[in-house]
Amino acid sequence: MKFGIIFYAILGTAALLTGIYLLQYLFPISIIFFIGAFINGVFIHKEYSIHKNDKIVYDENTLPDEVIVKYSRSGRIIAISMYSIFMILGLVFLYSIIVKSDSQSIIILALVITFTAYFIVKIFNEIKKISKVIIAINRKGIKIKDNPTYLWKDIQLEKIIVKRLISRESKHDYKPEINYLYFFHNNEKIEIDIDDFYITDHQLSQVLKIFRARHNADRL
Repeated sequence: MKFGIIFYAILGTAALLTGIYLLQYLFPISIIFFIGAFINGVFIHKEYSIHKNDKIVYDENTLPDEVIVKYSRSGRIIAISMYSIFMILGLVFLYSIIVKSDSQSIIILALVITFTAYFIVKIFNEIKKISKVIIAINRKGIKIKDNPTYLWKDIQLEKIIVKRLISRESKHDYKPEINYLYFFHNNEKIEIDIDDFYITDHQLSQVLKIFRARHNADRL
């Protein structure tokens, strides 16, 4: 964690100083560097939060009747900021083309407008994700997005699993890991990527165990 925070701090400081320097020359480009500094600040907060939240232990007395899992706010902020950089670049190119305004620029103008509009749409989609409920877990079962609730009595082998991405073209030993919520429902395998949520894989594993125990107790 410390290495990640130091790395993002150095990168963010460099972006901030570059943005300040460019203020007097290229204002739109300086904004891009300020956004870059902001993104690194969010990464620092995310690294710290993951480390802090991973120590939180749920138990029967502290867990509410229902746990709602949404996308990570910091993840959405980072994505919106990244898309904003491309949107600003698109607007800068769009402005320069309009100023020159010659007939040969029509195709380029159309491409730049499409490019800019694409990232504006991406920004709005990320904003929508902030309030979207992805997983709801309670005594009744597990509900994923808008699908019907998977009842505990029909669920087996619920757990968090890790998959490692292996590329044949990669010459390095590093293999990215992705965490999944995994279970069988009436012999159908269900998997959902949980790496982009505000809850950690360790916390979600605790939640599954507690609600399974609550369901089993209700059946007695």
